[in-house]
Amino acid sequence: MRRILAYLLVLLFVVSSASSLIGSSLDVAKEIAESANERIESLIETAIEKAECFTERFEETGLSLEAYENLIDDLGNDLVNTALRTSQSAIEKIKEIGYNAICYYVPVKLGYKIFMVDPILIIDD
Repeated sequence: MRRILAYLLVLLFVVSSASSLIGSSLDVAKEIAESANERIESLIETAIEKAECFTERFEETGLSLEAYENLIDDLGNDLVNTALRTSQSAIEKIKEIGYNAICYYVPVKLGYKIFMVDPILIIDD
């Protein structure tokens, strides 16, 4: 009887430890996603500010339409590529912990054009 009680106590301890580890690993995954999304949000804000400056310059100084479009396209493409690298890196880290994450796309208007940028979302399986 003592032996069975001892086994049950050990089993209870192992199960409770495992569940707390699972909870903490999900918290770590959420922190990784949150950090990546904050970085992407910062990139978006910076790109919007730059696009506004480019637009003002275009309207006030007579910057050529081709030069303006090139500036906006380069800015938007840099934003999309940097956000994608940030998201993919976070998704890989989250996957190493044992969770899944996906990108979801949000539209970001820069000057005359809309770019699709990809923050991440954890899927708790």
